[in-house]
Amino acid sequence: MSAFKQFQQDLERQLESLAAYPEISRTNISLLLDKLRQNRFNLVMLGAFKRGKSTLINALLGEPLLPTAVIPLTSVVTIIGYGEEVRIEVLFHNGQRQQIPSSELAAYITERGNPQNIKGVQEVDIAYPSEYLKDGVRIIDTPGVGSIYSHNTEVAYNYLPQVDAAIFVITVDPPLSAAEEEFLKDIREYVHKLFFVLNKIDYVEEAERQEALDFTRQVLQANLVTDKLPIFPLTAKLALEGKQQNQPDVLAASLLPQFEEHLRTFLYQEKGRVLLVSCINGALKTITDSTLALKVERHASAMSRKDLEEKIGRFNFELQGLEKEREMSLLLLDGRMKGIFEDINADLEAFKKETLSRLHQEVQDAFQQKVRGSGDLRQEMEVFLFGALRNVFTLWRRDEIDRIAQRLGDIHQEFADRINEILARLTQLTARIFDFSLRGFSAETALTEKSQFWFKFKEDPVGLEIIQMTVTSLLPRALTRGLLLKKLLENVDELVDKHCGRLRYDFQTRLNDLGRDFRQTWLAKIDDTTASIRQALDRALAQKQVSDQNATARLGELDQRLAEILQAEGALLSLKEKIQFTLH
Repeated sequence: MSAFKQFQQDLERQLESLAAYPEISRTNISLLLDKLRQNRFNLVMLGAFKRGKSTLINALLGEPLLPTAVIPLTSVVTIIGYGEEVRIEVLFHNGQRQQIPSSELAAYITERGNPQNIKGVQEVDIAYPSEYLKDGVRIIDTPGVGSIYSHNTEVAYNYLPQVDAAIFVITVDPPLSAAEEEFLKDIREYVHKLFFVLNKIDYVEEAERQEALDFTRQVLQANLVTDKLPIFPLTAKLALEGKQQNQPDVLAASLLPQFEEHLRTFLYQEKGRVLLVSCINGALKTITDSTLALKVERHASAMSRKDLEEKIGRFNFELQGLEKEREMSLLLLDGRMKGIFEDINADLEAFKKETLSRLHQEVQDAFQQKVRGSGDLRQEMEVFLFGALRNVFTLWRRDEIDRIAQRLGDIHQEFADRINEILARLTQLTARIFDFSLRGFSAETALTEKSQFWFKFKEDPVGLEIIQMTVTSLLPRALTRGLLLKKLLENVDELVDKHCGRLRYDFQTRLNDLGRDFRQTWLAKIDDTTASIRQALDRALAQKQVSDQNATARLGELDQRLAEILQAEGALLSLKEKIQFTLH
């Protein structure tokens, strides 16, 4: 049995034992056990379109499983996990699933087979027998950023919160694009492990490879703010040929084996260590949170009834100050969110004014050009107007989100810090009043990570898809050319106004939802912590009211419970030390 497997089993037994204590949150321990048992690890392919991400996956697997082509190809996320035999299942946005043969894969995941994802595919899951995919590793192919298909970039961005580690694929020619540099800046905050592959080195002479490596390293270091950045040059296409044709010399010339050795070392050693330590830290955090109430009750039980009632009074008095501060923080949040919406309104008005002027001119220019042709003028102008409207609104919305997302992220962090400070002070005043130690205790972070917040806000809007239908319904068939142009210009005004209203409503709804989520998360965490302290004090006071003998018996029971839990905590700390020493 491998060291990782042994540690995994040891930790599972300790977590199961910990869950038996009534004071410990079984929900938290269950989540940790699920994470440990599934051992799921997402290794995601990232980068611009046409860098060879799908080809690199095929090279790693040793088989052309994923389709490749000269056009921007992947249009949906494709997840490859372990299976004893190849099995492909398509998951649609409507919740339906469909199993397909390998020969039909391109019809669902490529732009040619599924343009603009008209089939409504959410993702494709592939089971495949590969050593890379054992022990929970999943290789995930994402659409390339920066292609002419804007929805592909959105899909790639929206999948980022699920990244455990990423292989960022770049090529010697062309060099890093502006879209890739922007993508790097976005992902550096939460992708904890990045591997960089410089693909297609066979495109340049061997003497030029070092120059390409040096240039790429310089750009990456500037964007990621680090001087430790290994980059692996290789040619995925040649590597796949070498594996398929069983030609070791060809495979060696591709330089893929060097990268594979580095990747395997990470997957079989560091990945396991990170997973185990993460689960242990989660268990330790659960213990410290759970023992807070135990410590309160234990020290309260040791007091006289008179002292206990006096300290409960002090606790309630000081708690009032924290509650006022909490309410003030929520009022400040409301003000910040209102300010954001006012800025969106101002941006929408400016956008509306500029768009009306531009579209009026574009419609007139297009009309004058098409009126000289022999086609169906009305239909051609409908198509033109629909395309112009959709493009301008889609681009503006994306730019607007980029403008305000950073501000929203700053607000998120500001108020997360406020609430977490209140939580810390709540536990500190409790320890001070009832005279016990907070060894190892730190208030649990109340809010979700910034990346989760960001991508929740970047979800697709509603309403834009009805533009084409609206345009068609507003243009009567029997119109002279002059009246047709006049009607088109009137429709520009009406449609721009209508869809500005839809975007305004969509933004407002999202901001309201975020504000409500903030409030619920914050209040729930503070209220849960406060309630657990109050319940501990109520139990101690109730024992005092019954008899001193009952209080003494309860005190002994609490001492025993704390000793048992602290013993479990020590075992976890010991296991953590062994893991860090062995798996490094």
